[in-house]
Amino acid sequence: MKIALAGKPGCGRSTLFKALAGSADVDTGKPLTVQVPDDRLDFLTDIHMPEKKINATVVFYDVPSPSFSPGNMAVMRNAAVIIVVIDNYALGDLEADFSEVESELILSDMTITEKRLARMRKESRGKSREAVLLERILAHMETGQPLRTASLDSNELDLLSPYAPLSLKPLLVVPNRMGEPVTPENTLHEGVLSHGASLLPIDAGLELELTEIESDDRQEFLESLGYSSSGLSRLIRESYSALDLIVFYTIGKDEVRAWPLRQGATAPEAAGSIHSDFARGFIRAIVMPYELYHEFPDRTILKDRGELRIEGKNYVVQDGDIIEIRFNV
Repeated sequence: MKIALAGKPGCGRSTLFKALAGSADVDTGKPLTVQVPDDRLDFLTDIHMPEKKINATVVFYDVPSPSFSPGNMAVMRNAAVIIVVIDNYALGDLEADFSEVESELILSDMTITEKRLARMRKESRGKSREAVLLERILAHMETGQPLRTASLDSNELDLLSPYAPLSLKPLLVVPNRMGEPVTPENTLHEGVLSHGASLLPIDAGLELELTEIESDDRQEFLESLGYSSSGLSRLIRESYSALDLIVFYTIGKDEVRAWPLRQGATAPEAAGSIHSDFARGFIRAIVMPYELYHEFPDRTILKDRGELRIEGKNYVVQDGDIIEIRFNV
């Protein structure tokens, strides 16, 4: 689960990366693994007091300037989500910056699509299902729209997956403020939404300063500024949610753990994310929905109430499920 952090020179991209690392001295040339904040996992940990608590994680890459050079575009193609930082503390030319970013992503995709189409036509495959799809998405991008706004079914997405189109990836636009924004962000927000992307303003400099404050005092300081949580927590959560993943949990004396899982995955797939043997020898899953467990944090009570469910191979795991896998190999 890689996330590319990109932006024009001077936008505050590296400052934000350092804030995510919690250190101004971090090597921005190396990937950074960050834990995903999870209130549900914190609750389960408080209840079970395990030896270890293991959060889900995401990996951030600081894409160096110029972020949209051909070499750096390759880094972004390997990412699941793209975050673009835009300056709103000095110049505040928001719409132009966003338009430039989107144009770079679309142009890169168009170039790859045109080259692939030309090769297919040369090989007399110009009427294949893939070629027809490439012609359709090329026409869509020629209107200035990213592939995020194209209507593509699951089969079409599978056909496009080898190309890893940049304008199809989830995009999170982050206007970097210094206190109050230089330019109002309403128009930018409308433009971002119309392109199938998300907006999350942040003060990267403040976030880096917050990392120097003791954790016990940090929340009090944030609340004094009118925030319920840090911008970094919101950024990590938003990035994670853009991955279209759910989380299920396993609980025990040794560890309480959050497991990321694709939306729509079945119980054997969840078992396989824990260990391949669990999927191979899957028998059943014992499932407790988190909301019920939060109300009655006792397995015996849930069993007596008939809320402890036994699910088979076709069960589709739901976000927040607490699961125990029964298997035999």
